[in-house]
This record gives sequence, structure tokens and C-alpha cells, in this order.
Amino acid sequence: MREEYPVELPDWLGSGEDLFGTIQIMKGKNIKKGILEIDYNFNFSEKFSYPVVFEFKTIDNEIVIDHIAFRVWGERYAKQRMIEENITIPGVIRTLRHKDFIHFFAEVVRKDIDFALYLDEIPKKFIGVKFHPLQAGQRIVLNEQLIMEILHCLDTKTSTVENIRNSSNLNQ
Repeated sequence: MREEYPVELPDWLGSGEDLFGTIQIMKGKNIKKGILEIDYNFNFSEKFSYPVVFEFKTIDNEIVIDHIAFRVWGERYAKQRMIEENITIPGVIRTLRHKDFIHFFAEVVRKDIDFALYLDEIPKKFIGVKFHPLQAGQRIVLNEQLIMEILHCLDTKTSTVENIRNSSNLNQ
């Protein structure tokens, strides 16, 4: 059973539609350590679907997500949880690509998912959460390039759905 902590309010609350503005506001800030908690499961497969938490900091004047954690909380047996945290999750993280994170953030924007930012002081509820480093090619820089990649992903999904609808209308 998960330990309960007193409520600690985030420094910033937003939803998917606020993500681009939040990225712009954070630009140029010097953040020693921050947490981005997203109220949405990262679905890697049918069996692997957990809430995701990102850790970020300022590196060379840019805000960079350089660690990731999956919250394996709830009704898990201790042995099952240990297997998932120490074997399954690191294996999944090694297979994730930059593009997978872009698609995840696009879903957050498209579905207007809530998120919270904690800056410099990490809430106690994350003390037991195991963060894993992202490799250089997996890291996410919170900047205009990310916004463009997310918009492109959203446009591609919208275009695909519209093309399917249009082609089915033509066939009727």
C-alpha cells in the first residue's frame, strides 16, 4: 500500500492546451531540478500502462527532461512491483525513442490532459519513485522545436483521420 503524504501544491498547474505557453514561460529559467507530473498513463503496450513523471533541469541554458519514472503504485504485490520496477521498466525505457515522447506529449495536448510542475523542491510523494536517466537521443528539450514537433504530430494525426473520413465519404 502506498504511503500517504500531506498535500503539497505544485508551482504550476495546467492542462494540455496550456503546454505550449508553459514551455515558453519556462524558457530562460534556471531550474536546478523540477518534476513534470502528467495525469495520463504512458501506454507502451497492453500490459505496460503507468502514470509517467519526468524530471528536468536547466542544461546549457535550456530546460531538458533527462529522467523518467513510471509510478507503479496501487494494488501490486511486492514481488510483482519489484520485478516491474527493476526489470520491466528499465527495459521499456531503453526501447523508447524521442519520437515516442513526442507522440505522448501530442496526446496530452490533444486530450487536454492535466499536468503539474514542481520546481526546485521535490514533493514527498516522489521520494520513493525511482527515476531513470534518459539517453542523449531520448532527452526532451522544452523549447520551440518541441512545440513544432508536437504540432507536426497533431497535424499528421488530424490529416490521417480526415483522409480516412474523406475517402469513406467518396466511396458512399
